[in-house]
Amino acid sequence: MIRNKTLLVAAIAAAATPGITAAQTAGDGQQRIDEIVVTAERRSETLQDVPVSISAVSGETLEESSIFDTEALASTVPGLVLQKDVVGKAVIRGIGTENFTVGGDPGVAVYVDGAYMARSSTAIFDFFDVERVEVLRGPQGTLYGRNATGGVINVISRAPTDEFEGQVKLTAGDFGMLRSEAAISGTITDGIRGRIAGMYSERDGYTDNIFTGAGDRGLDELDSKDLWAVRGRLDFALGDSATLELIGEIYRDDSNPPAFWYTDDTLPWESPTSEFPRDLRTVSQGYEAETPGFTSLSVGQANRQDQTGLTARLTWDFDNVSLTSVSAFRDIEFDWINDGDGLSDFLVVYFQRDESDQFSQDIQLASTGTGPFQWIAGAFYLTEDSEGLYAIPLGPSFVPPGGFTVAFDGTNETEAFGVFAEGSYSFGDFVLTAGLRYSDESKDATLATPLFEGDTTFPVQTQSDSFDAVTPRLVLEYQAIEGVNLYGSITRGFKSGGYSLLDNPINAFDEETIWAYEVGMKSQFAEDRVRLNLAAFVYDYEDQQLSQVTNLATQTSNAGSSSIWGLEAEFVALLGDNFRLDGNFAYLDTEFDEFCTTDTRNTALPLDPANCTFDDGAGGTFATSNLAGNELPRAPDLTAFLAGTYETSLTPNIDGFVRAEWQHTGDQFFSVFNRPNVAQDAYDLFNASVGIAAANGSWNARLWVRNLADEEYFSNLFESGVTDALVVPQGFVGPPRTWGLTLSLNF
Repeated sequence: MIRNKTLLVAAIAAAATPGITAAQTAGDGQQRIDEIVVTAERRSETLQDVPVSISAVSGETLEESSIFDTEALASTVPGLVLQKDVVGKAVIRGIGTENFTVGGDPGVAVYVDGAYMARSSTAIFDFFDVERVEVLRGPQGTLYGRNATGGVINVISRAPTDEFEGQVKLTAGDFGMLRSEAAISGTITDGIRGRIAGMYSERDGYTDNIFTGAGDRGLDELDSKDLWAVRGRLDFALGDSATLELIGEIYRDDSNPPAFWYTDDTLPWESPTSEFPRDLRTVSQGYEAETPGFTSLSVGQANRQDQTGLTARLTWDFDNVSLTSVSAFRDIEFDWINDGDGLSDFLVVYFQRDESDQFSQDIQLASTGTGPFQWIAGAFYLTEDSEGLYAIPLGPSFVPPGGFTVAFDGTNETEAFGVFAEGSYSFGDFVLTAGLRYSDESKDATLATPLFEGDTTFPVQTQSDSFDAVTPRLVLEYQAIEGVNLYGSITRGFKSGGYSLLDNPINAFDEETIWAYEVGMKSQFAEDRVRLNLAAFVYDYEDQQLSQVTNLATQTSNAGSSSIWGLEAEFVALLGDNFRLDGNFAYLDTEFDEFCTTDTRNTALPLDPANCTFDDGAGGTFATSNLAGNELPRAPDLTAFLAGTYETSLTPNIDGFVRAEWQHTGDQFFSVFNRPNVAQDAYDLFNASVGIAAANGSWNARLWVRNLADEEYFSNLFESGVTDALVVPQGFVGPPRTWGLTLSLNF
C-alpha cells in the first residue's frame, strides 16, 4: 500500500460527517460518500489515509447544523470541549489549560490558515467564509510541537477562485439576532486572484441584569453578541511553480460578557429569602469601574476581543519536492470585567486586560512524489511579547471605609523554536512512519503587585526560565482489506512551563509531557455508502499544569501524574438515496495517579504523609493531601452526537430537506477537588432544521432551532476567590432555546 501524499489542488468540499449534497453519484446511479481531503499532517491527503484521530467539518456542514462559533462546534467532534470562561478554554480528551494569564499557554493549539495563535483568549470566535475545520485529537508533538498536548484545531478559510463568484447570507432569529455574511471572489488579472469576506453579528442577551444603572453602561443584558470581522486574500502565481498567498483579517468583538450565576442558594446573598432572584436568566451584577487606591487603573469595557492578523504563505514546487513558508503576525487585545460577587453592592470585581504581539515563521520541505518513501522536514520560530493586567478591586462594603485594590501587573516574553523531520516507508500492505522534533523555549516574566497608586512596597519581580524537549512519533499502518486501514501509534507531547501572574510572589510552574498510545481503524464499505472510524487510546500524563483559586490569587502547579484512556467512534451512512445518518461517540476515563496539594476550603481532606511529605525549608517537614483517584476537570465521561438528514426533490428545480440532531454530554467536574457543587450532571440537547434549496445550488433557505427542549444546564463552572474558607461556585448558563431563519444566495 502506497499512501499518495502528492499535494492536491482540488477544492475541499466535504466533512467527516458530509451531507448528501457532498456525496457523489457513481456511474451506476448510486450515491457514494465523497472523498475527504485534509492537511492534518502538513500536506494534503485523504482523511481515510491519515493514521490520526481527526474530524473534518466543512463550511457546508457548519451551515447545515447552524453552527456559528467554535463553542457550538464541540457537539460534532468526539472528545472536544470548548467552553467560554475569562478566556476561551479548549480541551481535547481531558487535556487543555486552566491558566488564563499571559504567562501560560493553551494545551490545544489553534491554527488559522496555517498561522499559530498563541493566546487562549482566541479559542472562542465566530466562523465566517470557512472552507473546513480540522480537529486532530491526541498530542501532535512532532509535526506541530508547541502546546499541542491535547491536539490541534485547524481553521481553513475559503480560497480565491478562478471564476467570479459570490455569496450573501442573512440570518434573523429570536433575541433580536441579526447576522450577515458576504464574500466575493475571482480573478483580478493574469496571475492574481482575490477574495474578500466579511461578517457582522448582533444579538440581545440571554440574561437580564436588573442591577440599578446597568442599562446606562449598556449592561442590562448579558450574554449578548456584537461583533464584526473582515478577511481579505490575494493569491499571486509566481511563474509556473510558485504561489504567494497574502491573508489579512480583522476581528472585533464587543459582546457583553456572559452572566455569572451562583449555583449554591445557601450562600447568604443568594438564599431563597434574599432580594435576589433564583431565575437562571436574571442576575444583579454591577460591573463596577471603580478601583480604590488607583486613578489610572481601568479596563475600557466589560468585554472586548480585538484581533488583527497578517499571514504570508509561499509555496514553491521543485522536482518531487515542495517548499512551504508561512510567516504570520497577530496582534491580540482582550478586556474583561467580572462582577465577582453578584451583589447589588460593590464587594468584589475582577479586571483583566491582555495585550499580545506575536510573530511566527514556519518552514516546511516535503517530498511530493509517489514512491514508497515520503518525507517532510521543517523548522518553527515564534516570538511573543505580552502584558497582562489582573486587578481585584475590593469595595467599601468589603473593606471599609474606602476599599482597596489587589493588582497584578505582569509581562511575559517568549521565544520558541523547533526543528522536526518525519519519514514514511511503504512495503506491501504496511506503512511505517517515524518522526522526531526538538523544541526549545525561553520565557522572561515580570510582575508588579501594587496595592495603591505609587506603591513601592513590593518591588518588581523578574524571572527567566527555559524549557526543551524531544518529542518522537512512531506509527505502523496496515491495509487489512480494501477500504479498511488499521494503525497503531506512539507519540509524545510537550507543553512548556510558565507563570501564573495572579499570585505573589510570582508563581512559576514546570513543563508538562504526555506519552500517548493509540490504535485505530479507518474503514469505508458497503460500496462506499458507510464510513466507520474507531480509535482507542491510553495516555501517560506527567506534570500536568493545573490551577486553583486561593485568597484571591490563582496558583498553578504541576500534578504528579495522571492516567487517561478512552474509546471513540465516528460514522456516516447513506441509507437509500435520500437519508443520511451520521454521528460520533466518545468514552473517557481520567484520574490523577498522584497530585499532592492543599485544599484550603476543605481542611478535613486527609493528608498523605506516605506520598506527599515535603521539606518546609526550616528543618522540618509538612504533609499535604493527595488527590489520587480524582477525575480530571473538564473531562465528561461520555459524549455522543447523532444526526439524521432527509433530502428529496420537491420540484425539478427545488429540493427540500429536514435534519434532526441529538447531542449528549456526560457528567463532568470543573475542579481538581471534584466538588459536587462545582460539577455538571449529564444533559441532552436537541436541534432541528428544515428548508428548501435550488437544485443548482444557487440559493437555499433554512429554518432552524437549537436546544429545542430549552434544557437548562451550565456550560462552565468555577470557584470564586471571594473568600478562602468558603466554596463559592459560579457558573455560565448554557444558551436557551434559540431559533432563526437563514437565507443564502450564491452567484
